[in-house]
Amino acid sequence: MTVNKKTPEKQSPQTACRRCGTCCQNGGPALHGPDLPLVRQGKLSLDALITIRRGELAHNPLTDRIESIPYELVKIRGTGREWCCCYYDAARKGCSIYGNRPVACGTLKCWQPKETLALVGQDLLSRLDILGEAHPWRAVVLEYERLCPCPDMGEVHNKLMDQQYSILSTLEIQISTDLAFRERVVSDLNLSLDEELFLFGRPLFQLLQGIAGGIQ
Repeated sequence: MTVNKKTPEKQSPQTACRRCGTCCQNGGPALHGPDLPLVRQGKLSLDALITIRRGELAHNPLTDRIESIPYELVKIRGTGREWCCCYYDAARKGCSIYGNRPVACGTLKCWQPKETLALVGQDLLSRLDILGEAHPWRAVVLEYERLCPCPDMGEVHNKLMDQQYSILSTLEIQISTDLAFRERVVSDLNLSLDEELFLFGRPLFQLLQGIAGGIQ
């Protein structure tokens, strides 16, 4: 008996966004030079941004690895404990600020990522770029970076993996200094949590929790 086998249908190559929401759910974009007017004009608010400091561990799209980043970047924050872009409208499966979306979103084509990958690490906006020379928070950021620089979390991870626990005493001092600075400034300036995450990024103890979870 002959069995007729159906030839699988070839899927047409993707040429347009399917509005699945996956890109937005994987995290908000980093901001680049052309995005500065969006912030200055209030179309992207400071409390919608989070700072990833130099030395933090982050996914590098070029190598597809988690690495210490050699530069500061500011990106649109996630929702709650998730990285899903805070401007993503899940009900409509679309962007709630589409007309004012950052340049990285405007170039994004998940089926053809070359243009977006070319932006990685290029012309990034920092906190000081966004605040400008006259903003009263500028001095706070400079003081924070002087007193509480972010350690290279890749090096910290490697030392803990090698059981070089002598680093723990240094980390304890850094954690205490970081928390004390935040508590003082948050109280003095009456900052919201979202504003704190823009000015200072995530607390050092949270960054270390992520490393500890990976080692266990």
